[in-house]
Amino acid sequence: MTKRILTILIICLLVSSCSTKLSTRYYSLQALPSEQLSASTAFTLPADISLGISSVKMPSMLNRQGIVSHKEGASILIASHDIWAGKLKEDFTRVLAELLADKLGIHEVVTEPWNTRFRPQYQLQLDVKHFSGTLGGMVRFKVNWILTGHYGQQKIASNTDDLTLQTSGQDYQAYVFALNTLLANFSTNAIASAMAHAINKQSDN
Repeated sequence: MTKRILTILIICLLVSSCSTKLSTRYYSLQALPSEQLSASTAFTLPADISLGISSVKMPSMLNRQGIVSHKEGASILIASHDIWAGKLKEDFTRVLAELLADKLGIHEVVTEPWNTRFRPQYQLQLDVKHFSGTLGGMVRFKVNWILTGHYGQQKIASNTDDLTLQTSGQDYQAYVFALNTLLANFSTNAIASAMAHAINKQSDN
């Protein structure tokens, strides 16, 4: 009888441990509202300008569902229960397009692949070198970008931007918020300023 009771207790403990598994948490990049960003200058461009984000390259280690962060040295941590709700590269491109459209006042910001009978007048290429950091520590966003005009035929501006931000907490919520903030500050300040200057200068010539 005692053996039977012991067996039942073990089974109950196993069932209980299975029922308390960690739940999966999902995250997504978002276009942060302007009041959450650092101060920036307003830009005015003709609303009929078309801008296309023609290509975005990201480090291959980020091409996974689990959120990637760094540990000591060359070690990385891939989260098993904190994951991206969609594909990081696609969300990155979507948010960038939304932020640029709002900041520059452009009605038409499109992403590849676009209609073969339509090519944006201005096209933006990005090569992301860093878009990660440490939980509870610094997060870094480094990107090389090129802006072309004349439907992709003429290079008119390029730069490398390297931004960092201290996370506000130790969890993935704070980590993703830091990534969102870096992307938003880059879109609404660094690249928007350079694009507005280059496009206005080209329009004057």
